[in-house]
Amino acid sequence: MIMKFRKAIITAQLLIFITGVFTASAWADSSSKKRVKIEFSNIDESDFNEYMLKEMPLSLYNIDRLYGQGIYSTVPSADTLKISYKNRDDKDNDWAVLESNSTDILNKQYFLNFRISKGNYFDNRYDESLKFTSELFFKSREKDIKSVFTDQLYNDGHIENLSPLYKKNEKDEIEEIQGYEFDYRIKRSPTYRAVRTTTEILLACGLGVANYYATKHENMVDWQYKYSWHDAKQKVKDGWYWDPNNFNTNTLYHLYAGNTYYQVARSNDYTVLESLAWTIGGSFFWEFVGEWREQVSLNDMIFTPMLGALVGETLIQTTNYIERNMRPSVFRDLIVIVLNPAGWINKRLDNSNSGSIRVQLMFKNPVQTAIEERIVESAK
Repeated sequence: MIMKFRKAIITAQLLIFITGVFTASAWADSSSKKRVKIEFSNIDESDFNEYMLKEMPLSLYNIDRLYGQGIYSTVPSADTLKISYKNRDDKDNDWAVLESNSTDILNKQYFLNFRISKGNYFDNRYDESLKFTSELFFKSREKDIKSVFTDQLYNDGHIENLSPLYKKNEKDEIEEIQGYEFDYRIKRSPTYRAVRTTTEILLACGLGVANYYATKHENMVDWQYKYSWHDAKQKVKDGWYWDPNNFNTNTLYHLYAGNTYYQVARSNDYTVLESLAWTIGGSFFWEFVGEWREQVSLNDMIFTPMLGALVGETLIQTTNYIERNMRPSVFRDLIVIVLNPAGWINKRLDNSNSGSIRVQLMFKNPVQTAIEERIVESAK
């Protein structure tokens, strides 16, 4: 009986010791974390839990939160992110504003303004805006805001139509870049992108087949196979050959087809190499299915993806430059449609389904800038 009692005491002491070790370890871990504060105006705890909590680096930071209305301030304090949500209505639009304000690791102030369209899938746009705001804030704890945004610009496919915002002197001369304005585009899921890319390439192939049979009197000379499994097996068995067709057919037409496949893939957010792979797939499908009755052309399988990718990427970069440097107009849209029709169509499809998010990033709060300018003017 005494032995059992002693064992119980030892077991209890051991449990207390282990619990103490874990508690001390957790306390030490918690105390080693950096502490930051997020102040919300017109945003509640449920929004934080649903949209922001999943993005929080909780292993590195202890996060204090303050909720309320009208608490938003234009004056940030160290390690504090201030976020304000406001509804806006005008004659033509129903939209919302998400503003945030903080300082980076160098104690440089920055200001974010999201103008978010309402309507279908508004929650997705709201979620993305809060996510971007959080990412920028926590990354700016480790690096200055300009470097953080530069990294986002080059590594993040969300940012489009970037326009610098300049600070000018009294002579209307540019002194410095004061910030940027850009469109924030929501990326589609990998499944959605794959399905849409496949569908659009098959549609392009379908239009090619329609044209192929509309001009069959020119193409019948190459027909060797019938629509049967026997001939399909024979086609695979015969393999490739060097197609002696005329220059227009072998080069220009297949170049146009490869360019179309490539631009379709790129407009669905695939990289250059991934889009080249899609272009090879589209060319393969055309040679084996679209031109079912012909032997597979080796030169077409080379020219279609390679030249298509080369020309396609050139045209895409050209349209990107035009969109960055030309004001929106019917003329600009016509140029883009001619150079990159797949990109123009898919962007319109995404905008119709996803709405729009227009963002301003100022490296200095515009309200504070206006106050400082007023003080300078008064001192003159």
